Amino acid sequence: MKKKLINNTITEEDVAEVLKQIRIVLMDSDVSLIVVKNFIKSIKSKVVDKVIDSKTDPEQFLLNVIKKELIEILGKEQKPINLGKPTKIMMVGLQGSGKTTTAAKLSNYFRNKNAVKPLMVGLDIYRPGAIDQLKQLANEIKVDFYDHGTQNPRQTAIEALELAKNNGNDFIVFDTAGRLQTDEKLIQELIDLKKTINPTDILLVVDAMSGQDMINVAQEFNNKLNLTGIIITKLDSDAKAGVALSLASLLNVPIKMTGVGEKVGSIDLFYPERMADRILGLGDIMTLAEKASDVIDEDRGKKTILRMLSGKMDLEDLLWQVQQMNKLGSLDSVMKMMPGTAKISESQINAAEEKMRVWKILMNSMTLKERRNPSLIRRSLSRRTRIIKGSGRKPDELNKMLNEFEQSKKKMDQIGSMLKKGKNPQSILKNFGN
Repeated sequence: MKKKLINNTITEEDVAEVLKQIRIVLMDSDVSLIVVKNFIKSIKSKVVDKVIDSKTDPEQFLLNVIKKELIEILGKEQKPINLGKPTKIMMVGLQGSGKTTTAAKLSNYFRNKNAVKPLMVGLDIYRPGAIDQLKQLANEIKVDFYDHGTQNPRQTAIEALELAKNNGNDFIVFDTAGRLQTDEKLIQELIDLKKTINPTDILLVVDAMSGQDMINVAQEFNNKLNLTGIIITKLDSDAKAGVALSLASLLNVPIKMTGVGEKVGSIDLFYPERMADRILGLGDIMTLAEKASDVIDEDRGKKTILRMLSGKMDLEDLLWQVQQMNKLGSLDSVMKMMPGTAKISESQINAAEEKMRVWKILMNSMTLKERRNPSLIRRSLSRRTRIIKGSGRKPDELNKMLNEFEQSKKKMDQIGSMLKKGKNPQSILKNFGN
């Protein structure tokens, strides 16, 4: 929308190119064709022939309309997991969707957030190693676990409910076997389990990388089980939320949570507005801030920032920062939550991630004294030799790290001085990465 509007009225010609690009992006993201058509039609109806105030930016007006429409499709507001007394969650989905790992993520999340006492129940008697995997995850996060080998899953569920009652477990997650929606025998097993468990939630676990075939799969599961929610996994990958848009639009089942990494702590509540921002390339600062508050020591963080701005930062501070970044997830997933990073290429992100990995190896090969006083390394050939041998890295990698660190330290000191004087450090910030 570059040309000036005639009579402050948006015409179909004004938005034609924008809507064409939106159509291409949505189709590339594997959004269902019918969803794309309905979305474009709805946007047109809300902007074409619309008279706007002369002070209103037409592009911003269109962006707001698109964002509101996305939020409308994605569910308007966050829909919580149904917590009961006890909470009984039945996990269903195709094999390979991440269902077993997600069962552990849910148990860990609500144990930490709501102080519940989880019990994870292994009901997948068909996939080799499925029950062992769930048991291992339960041990990893230190929650209770129950299975009864290959006996009928319905009987195992009955035993698990009795155990939970006697043991005070108020959050029970039943990990059922992955199955095709066309497998009538296994679908009937799910229907029987539903009657036995009487779950507070039946959650379909969906891989974000799934194609449009997932729509038919989800519809069949919903027809047979009356799903109460969806969890989308692998949203930190190259997936562009196409499956989220399609499912939310066609299924009328809320997306409740999303998996954003392989670690047990990598699961988030699903907020439609935040997802709309990510789809539009506006980032997701709220989720990033919440993740940071969960994993980063706030007091240590403040002290590190003060040291940086006063020119006192050392390699121990840098190592701590790299470790905190690792806790937040992959650099790629963090960048996707930050606004204004759409122009940063995948190769640039991969290069930065590789640099952080190498630097972490090098710093871990140093003594604490060396990290606190990097000049010791520069003055001593024996220290540099020991660090290079211990890390298995090259001499030029160590030299490059030390040089870049010193440059960053000086720039941070300059920024701190300018801030103290009430000056804008924008000129320094522009060249900070150079």
